[in-house]
Amino acid sequence: MMPISLDLVTKLFFFSFTLWLGAYLLTRNISKPVIYLTGFGLIAYVITLLIELLTGQLIMLLLLLPAILWIGTVLHLLPDELKQRELYIRIWILSIIPVIILTLVEAWFSIIVVLSLLLSAGMVAKLALRSRFKNTLGVLAVVVLFFGLSTGLMVLPFDLIPRTLGISLLGADIIMLGIVITLWDAFDEGETIRAHLLRSFIAAFYYAGALAAMVIIFIALAGETNFSSLLLLTCLIAFGILTQTFSTQIQSFLDKLIFSPSSKLSREREILRAAADELPRLSTLELAEVDEIAFTRLTRRAISNLGNLPKLAASPLTKLSIITSQSGDNPLDRAHALKALLIESIQRLKPQNDADFGITDEWRYFNALYFPYVMGLKPYARRIDKEFLDEETLQILEWFQVSVPERTLYNWQNIAARLVAEDLRNKN
Repeated sequence: MMPISLDLVTKLFFFSFTLWLGAYLLTRNISKPVIYLTGFGLIAYVITLLIELLTGQLIMLLLLLPAILWIGTVLHLLPDELKQRELYIRIWILSIIPVIILTLVEAWFSIIVVLSLLLSAGMVAKLALRSRFKNTLGVLAVVVLFFGLSTGLMVLPFDLIPRTLGISLLGADIIMLGIVITLWDAFDEGETIRAHLLRSFIAAFYYAGALAAMVIIFIALAGETNFSSLLLLTCLIAFGILTQTFSTQIQSFLDKLIFSPSSKLSREREILRAAADELPRLSTLELAEVDEIAFTRLTRRAISNLGNLPKLAASPLTKLSIITSQSGDNPLDRAHALKALLIESIQRLKPQNDADFGITDEWRYFNALYFPYVMGLKPYARRIDKEFLDEETLQILEWFQVSVPERTLYNWQNIAARLVAEDLRNKN
């Protein structure tokens, strides 16, 4: 048994806030390595804190996981055109298990992770100097530096600071990392984040607070806390936060249970629900004030979301005058109009002849956008069901796999997106 104390309140705060932020990041875009590595790093800290809260034991190996995952986040932040990027990522992946084993043998080996974190701070600072997100990455570099220092104070056998202070410092750094990465992702996607983030925060903590209030009243009446009451309290807080943060995904799952997954009703509900969730992220920036580089980035992002109507509805490109003049105020109508406009511009990249497919240089930019995004081909996917593909599609797929390296396709797509962006600006 232990009384309610400032130590307990502090740990519950970091447990709740970090759990919400990690879950929020995972709902944004789990296919992005930067996002899911940061999100799982936050969740790893939550698990560490939960075990310490319930048992009083601090497992250093779990405390090291956020740092290991964060190193991967920094490596995935490096520009795609950097030749050493893939090599660094492979080295990081291959070194995770050996470092964990060495740390289990001797705690001092965790200094490898701490030094790597400090090196990561330098990499982010260098990246900030030539990035369009200078301010965001500059703040990120400082936070990573402090994160490395606080991780070192916790995992290395120094015993220089009290455990509660160390947990608080580490928790504050991890939360700051999560917030900065959330802001970076919003800028990268061309979204506004404040309204959506605030709504998620209020909904999660309102619901979690209402559930936890009953246990808190019980603890106050009893005058003490024990393992059972703490377990119930943390479970209710986690349940409240996770059910609200993942509410869209939960509703989709319930729809699949109740309705046929292939039914028109189920698909329409999915689209409307996703669009409603995306709309608060619609950027308020004026396209007339956007420079050429930023406009090309928005175009590239919209092309990659051609198959995702709710994502297109949140694209700033839906504010193009050529779209608003034809589609009115309905966000889904604007998304459909943007999709049609992008496909039309991609079609204009096609050489002027009767052929549907070619492999000469004049076809490269059309092929790079049309087949992966308009037709939905995934040439580098590990599992491709070729049984239902026609002969021509199989030939196109084979050409990509044999003749076009993935890096080359990425470069072609960037150039092609620039051409599409120019076409959109001319039409507008």
